[in-house]
Amino acid sequence: MNVFELLITTPLGYVISTIYQFLPNYGWTIILFTFIIKLIMSPLAIKQQKSMTKMQRVKPLLEHIQAKYKDDPNRLNQETMKLYKEQGINPAGGCLPLLIQFPILIGLYQVINRPLSFILHLPADIVEKLTQMFASGNANNVAAQIEVCSKLDPALVQQELGITVEKLNFWFFGLDLSQQPQLMYLNWLWLIPILSAATAYFSSYITQKLQGMPQQEGTMKTMTLLMPLMSAYFCFILPAGVGLYWVMSNVFQIIQTIVLHKIFVAKQQEDEIDVNEYFKKDRSNRKKHQ
Repeated sequence: MNVFELLITTPLGYVISTIYQFLPNYGWTIILFTFIIKLIMSPLAIKQQKSMTKMQRVKPLLEHIQAKYKDDPNRLNQETMKLYKEQGINPAGGCLPLLIQFPILIGLYQVINRPLSFILHLPADIVEKLTQMFASGNANNVAAQIEVCSKLDPALVQQELGITVEKLNFWFFGLDLSQQPQLMYLNWLWLIPILSAATAYFSSYITQKLQGMPQQEGTMKTMTLLMPLMSAYFCFILPAGVGLYWVMSNVFQIIQTIVLHKIFVAKQQEDEIDVNEYFKKDRSNRKKHQ
């Protein structure tokens, strides 16, 4: 077992298997798992929303600085960084929740592809024997454990190996979440990539809308459209269970964004900065230090 599996995949597997004991359905387990992850990450989301609120609050000041130093990039950068420091703003702070999502996605991918190891917590020798009994490949193949789960006969395992192995229920509203949607084969699993792209786009749209961001042009507008398409693509090359996690993560993110915006927007209006007063005070402070 490598370090990533020890620190990320194995704990995620125990969380999912514990939830599965109470909700013996893979789809509902992943939805509740997503909610728990969002709940755990909520302090970061609150911090991110505070940062966005501060950015909105200083927006008039930034526009003033950008207009004043538009012909002096170095001074523009200095004054911008100075403003951020004074107001306690970290421009990169909003990236942290997104970065944390990636190891969770990778760990969840491994859990779903290796359910015998990380959900049922079977030892390697038992996994090997089950693979020989029910799968066409070997225990190291990516899809071998899923194939075992789809063909597993608990009675036969009890008879041949003398152990009790639980049969996992991967079906969720008629969708087998252990399988990958196929680009060349249209079926109901296509709903996962479609919903992933739609919710990713709407999450980005609602964030820009609520934060009063200007209509994006050029590269940023392209990225706004490209990211949902990339999200859909990854849902085609990963098991549908990972895609369901991504869809629900987007849904919870949309709800979280709306709720936190309503909480912080009143504070933003109360603490609105008077641009003239701010720069008047700033000039006065500069003169004192000269």
